[in-house]
Amino acid sequence: MTNPPPPIPSQSLFPVAPSTVTFRFPNLGEVIRGGRSWYRIGDALAEGAFGRTYECTDEWGNRLVVKVFLPHDTYEAVHQRWERELVNLFRLRHPNITYVHDAFEHNNGFYIVMERCEGTIRSLPFSFAGSDPNLWVAPIARSVLQAVHFMHTHDYVHKDLHPGNVFWAHAPGDLGTTVNRPWVFKVGDLGISKLEHEIHPTGTLFAVPMTPPEALNHTEFGTVGKLTDVYQVGLLLLFIMTGQAPNFTHQQILDGVPREWADALNSPYGPVIARALRRHVEARTPSALQFWRELAEVAPPMQNLA
Repeated sequence: MTNPPPPIPSQSLFPVAPSTVTFRFPNLGEVIRGGRSWYRIGDALAEGAFGRTYECTDEWGNRLVVKVFLPHDTYEAVHQRWERELVNLFRLRHPNITYVHDAFEHNNGFYIVMERCEGTIRSLPFSFAGSDPNLWVAPIARSVLQAVHFMHTHDYVHKDLHPGNVFWAHAPGDLGTTVNRPWVFKVGDLGISKLEHEIHPTGTLFAVPMTPPEALNHTEFGTVGKLTDVYQVGLLLLFIMTGQAPNFTHQQILDGVPREWADALNSPYGPVIARALRRHVEARTPSALQFWRELAEVAPPMQNLA
């Protein structure tokens, strides 16, 4: 069992707090009362730009994950970030988007409790030698593009689709076995998702490998919006096909190297992925649903990955 990461020094925590209670991260085995249940904290799982996640269980014995927001800003700023992600999760409930169970404040810290998946798609066998990546493209794309299409019909843009934000799990059951249970794939981390009309053409920060060309030069390539998600799903599928996480520089992105990689794939999916990775927004696959239609046209019969 891994130990939780060490706490951030107290002097950097919440410069403006509404009470004298000092923020601290939860300890392994600690029981915390939430809004709907109590939660026993398990091992630390990961830390991102805005939050640290832990395993946890509720009083029903459900295996869950709790996200604790990092106190890198004032109390008010972190509260707003927590509230924005929570609103997004409640508005965008879908089978292929991670489900929120609870949300609460505890000792000046902000918590969101979500369903627990088995891992991200980084951990799946297509990254290992001997596994045919073509078997994984359609099942993963079908789930991810359904989630993206659902978000887009509500005018939301995810903007942060990458291998660490797409999760896999077996369908839930009470028999304690994963044998013959179907795989499910889910999009998570809606922390920077926004309504499309609220996105500023030059105000969005992306992780370098997932940056779309329009974020680097919107005058030439177009504006950040729903087709940015299409581009990022193209990068996800390129990762599946190559087994290599996207690692393109800004110059390579501007030069269209991701599309060239897709065109060079020895797969019927290559041209379809390449279209989603076109630099100019207006030349790109026009929607998540159309992206799925084009993939489905060239896909082999869906196979059982259980």
